[in-house]
Parts: sequence; structure tokens; C-alpha cells
Amino acid sequence: MSPKAASTATGPLAPSNPETKEDTALWSLKHVQVLWSWAAKPSKPKYPPISSIPPTPASRLLEADAVPATGEPFPTEPILTKNAHHGPSKSNTVLYLAYGSNMCAKTFLGMRGIRPLSQLNVSAPSLDLTFDLPGLPYREPCFANTTLRKLPEPPKLPPKVPDLPDLPDPPKMPPFSSPTGNTRKPINWTKGLIGVVYEVTAEDYAKIITTEGGGSSYHDILVPCFPLSVTIGVPEKPDIPIPPRPFLARTLYAPRLPAVPDHPPSSQDGDDECPKPEPPSWLKKLLLPVRRPSPDYAQPSSRYLGLLTAGAAEHDLPQDYQAYLQSLQPYTATTCLQKIGQMVFLGFWAPLFITVMLGGRMFSDEMGKAPKWVVVGTTVLFNLVWVSYDHIAKPIFGEGERTVEKEETETHRKREWWWGSWGTEEERRVLLA
Repeated sequence: MSPKAASTATGPLAPSNPETKEDTALWSLKHVQVLWSWAAKPSKPKYPPISSIPPTPASRLLEADAVPATGEPFPTEPILTKNAHHGPSKSNTVLYLAYGSNMCAKTFLGMRGIRPLSQLNVSAPSLDLTFDLPGLPYREPCFANTTLRKLPEPPKLPPKVPDLPDLPDPPKMPPFSSPTGNTRKPINWTKGLIGVVYEVTAEDYAKIITTEGGGSSYHDILVPCFPLSVTIGVPEKPDIPIPPRPFLARTLYAPRLPAVPDHPPSSQDGDDECPKPEPPSWLKKLLLPVRRPSPDYAQPSSRYLGLLTAGAAEHDLPQDYQAYLQSLQPYTATTCLQKIGQMVFLGFWAPLFITVMLGGRMFSDEMGKAPKWVVVGTTVLFNLVWVSYDHIAKPIFGEGERTVEKEETETHRKREWWWGSWGTEEERRVLLA
């Protein structure tokens, strides 16, 4: 190739020593494209994909820690792990039920650094998925939790119906008119909890407890689970369906405690003994886990819901359950004041949260549980966060738990701001909507 031809090359063999202005521009553009491609190229994750985790063998589900002791009936509801009776187990691993962000590889394998030995999609019909675990207002209003599933009572036999009288003439129906507005309703899931059971080592399970708060909000429980088959396709010769055999898996559950009364009941039993002094109600509330007035009011953030939907897709959970997760409404800040509240809350409370979390990880024991003083400090910190939100931040910045339409918020702000009741009226309007 002649020097002149080399100087006018436009392909990947562009000249390294440009001679003309056109060559200089081409040379600069080529290097900018290369640098841009390197910057835009997504970095390879430092954790293995979900597909690399093998399925849990059936023999592991028959170990002593996955079934009740000999002679005891299989439980129909979750039980505390410390109250369970098992025989000697040959396995040193733990069957852990994940139902929230831990279903996602980015969180479970990446951020927490867990390396599961096996996995299995399951159904836990005794539990329901909820989002009643309080987080940080304006940023992460709530997190996933579980609650006991409420089954409807069997219908009672109706009384004997007397003979019916003659039916009157049917009324005239008005002309049909098409409905207006948005008539789509959110998906109502009534089939229990769907999740993933990971087989992890005892060390990794301790790490899970540590990264979930060191036992400050959760209780370790055993949950009856039923294996789910992966939807690969319809075989030419399907096997005869066999009812799945249940087994027990451990998970973390945060119970919803009853509200503390503002005035403790006075003892009128007539005893002559002096009653023991009780701490004031405000101190009891400060030392108990955060309890919001309505457990179904707060909405999770878009980031958190994205982890749940991504984890459900990675594990190929049932399509109707994935559709249910995708139909959930995330919390979105729709006003400038709400976005300012995000920055103020995160800037003020984040350093304290980081300090408490680091203390929990540094002083946790071999089981992953934090010491008592860390648990109490975390509980008090969360209560102070939500007290400051209810009495200071919400009247100033607006709603930090649930998405409110922007037009509605601005109209109400102009009407009620100077009367000092904006926060109360806003909450009442959202609850009655």
C-alpha cells in the first residue's frame, strides 16, 4: 500500500501518524469511538449466574432438619426454629427460603457474597408476601416480609329455603354506555408465598442473618414448603403426576407486634402489694420494633421491586406470580419537595445507619446475631427516623411512603399549607381514595 493510500484509509487500519487535517480528524474520531465503546461496555459481574447453581437433590429434602421428628405430625403453619424437634442430621447445610431481594443474583450472590450449593423453586401456602417492614422514608419506604396466610372459613349450610313466590316482570335496562376512565384493577394474589429455597453452608447462613440486621427485626422460623417444577416445556410423554412431598425450610420473619397503649391499664385487683413501676409508653414504643398504623399503606421503591422481579425471572417462577410482582406500584417522589426530602433524610440519617450496620457486622457472633446493645440501638434509631418523619418531615416535604399524584398534591398544598394541616389532610385523602 502506498503512503498516500495508507493516509486515506478509513477502516480499522487508520494511520497512527496522521499527515493531513483529514487524517487527524479521522484518527481522533477513531480513538474517541474506541474509548466510548470501552466505557459503554458493561462490566462483567463478579459472581456466577443463577443458572450455574444445580437443583437441590431429593435426598437432601429427606434429611432430619427438613422433616419433623419421628412420630410427630407435619406442621401446617410456620414454627420457631428453636422450638422444632429434629433427629440427628447428616448434612451440615441449611435450607434457606428466600422471598424478597435475596432471590436476585445481584443481591444474594453479588452484594452478600453467598455461594449456594443448590436451589429449588417452592410454594409456601401458609404464608403471604407483604411489604410491612419499615425502611427509610422517601428512599426505601418498606421492604418485603411475610405474614400468616388467612384462609376463608368453610361456608355454613344454609337454612331450608321456602318456596319462592312468582317472579315479577324484569325491569327495563337503560341503554348501554361504555365505561370511562381506567378500569384496570391490580392483580390480587391469593395463592400463598412463592420463593426459592437455597441450600447454603452454616457459615453462609450466619452471613445472611448478619446482613439482614443481625436478628434485630427477624425471627428464625421453619416453613412448610412444596417443590415447584420448572416450566421448560411440555414433553412428548409426560410422567404421571405425583403429589409433591412437603419439607421444612428456614427463613427470616418479622412479626407485627400489637400497638402499645398510651396509658397503661391500672391494676384494680385489690392486692396490698405495691405495684412495680412500669416505664412510660413512649419509652416502650422506642424500644420496640417500628410499627406503622397501616401495614399495607407503604409502597416499596422501584429499585427494590426491580430486584424482586429480576429474581423471579432468573429463577423462572410461575408466570402469574411474576405478573403479580410486576403489577405492584412502587413509591415515586412526584414533587420537588419530596425529592428534597430524599436528600435531607438520606444525608442526615445515612451516616448513623452505616455506623450501626458496621457495628452489627463487627460484633456479631458465629451465628450471625448482633449483640443486644446493637439490636437496641438499631431499634431506637429506626423509631427516631419514623418519629421525625411523622412530626417534622411529612408536614414539610409531603408523602414519603406512598405515591401521590402530582396535580393532587400541588392543589392541596395551595389550599391547606397556611392552615398547618397539610400532612393530616393529605393522609386522609389518600386513605379514602
